[in-house]
Amino acid sequence: MKTLIVYVSYHRMNTDRVDRAMAEATGATMVPVDEVVSEDLDAFELIGFGSGIYDGRHHGDLFALVGRMPAADRAVFVFSTSSGASPEHHRALKDALEAKWRRIAGEFLCRGEYRLLRVIAASRSHPDEKDPTDARTFASRLVAAHDSVSSGRAVN
Repeated sequence: MKTLIVYVSYHRMNTDRVDRAMAEATGATMVPVDEVVSEDLDAFELIGFGSGIYDGRHHGDLFALVGRMPAADRAVFVFSTSSGASPEHHRALKDALEAKWRRIAGEFLCRGEYRLLRVIAASRSHPDEKDPTDARTFASRLVAAHDSVSSGRAVN
């Protein structure tokens, strides 16, 4: 299955460790959000959108991309790194994506180190060695489940 991962990662490059792990596990193509060409998206069956969390939501460039992309019937997923790793941080991007694609196939989040004012103790040294492994597992299962649904096979 052709999978695309659209991402924003800078500062500490936390999200980059996670999206690279997902891409390695699935053979996905990775493209920074500012290099995405909307017309090229038709070639992908599954598209992931991810970034760090800024003021409680994904990076604004992801929302801008989603806003200018045409609606299509394909599965999408959401991922993030955040010092406060909460599923609520995904709500705004999931809502924007559901308005266009209606099928959120999954979501992944993990802690990411944050040093703007001070390090939040629980986020120090994250993503750690386990986080990319968890990201690989998530992505592999997501692709396998999508392949099974597409082919009509049962998912175990």
